[in-house]
Amino acid sequence: MRTSRVGEIAYNRLMRRLEGLLRQAIGKEEVLRTARAQRVLREWPDIVGPAMATRSYPERYDHGTVWVAVTGSAWAQELRMIKDVILAKLETQAGETGLFIDVRFGVRPVPQAVEEAKKPAVYAVVADDRGELSISEIAERRLRKWRDQGGAGA
Repeated sequence: MRTSRVGEIAYNRLMRRLEGLLRQAIGKEEVLRTARAQRVLREWPDIVGPAMATRSYPERYDHGTVWVAVTGSAWAQELRMIKDVILAKLETQAGETGLFIDVRFGVRPVPQAVEEAKKPAVYAVVADDRGELSISEIAERRLRKWRDQGGAGA
């Protein structure tokens, strides 16, 4: 029993020393904040949804700001319009306040966008009596109906 208590004390001293050395080696709290933020940013598809996640990617985190690469200016604008929602979801996912202060969007290459570009785009899904339809399917049906009714001088 006595040996285990002595071993426990030595272990605790070693851990405190190691903690002090790691703090010095790491330097600042910001490195630890960045690590916590990166853990949350791995969940990007859950934060913005699968459609937006294929067109955007959180490139980096710097002092509370997330820099997001987006495939185009229209998608960047879409994300800007829901910026407050994104920040709230990031904060909820992190479980702490103040870790995420701002999100900035810029048009740059997105890593997974190259793979996803080969897939057909589905921007929204609408259910009707015939099942689920993408916006492009709805548009095609409306165009056919319009043409059948004599639209565009047909």
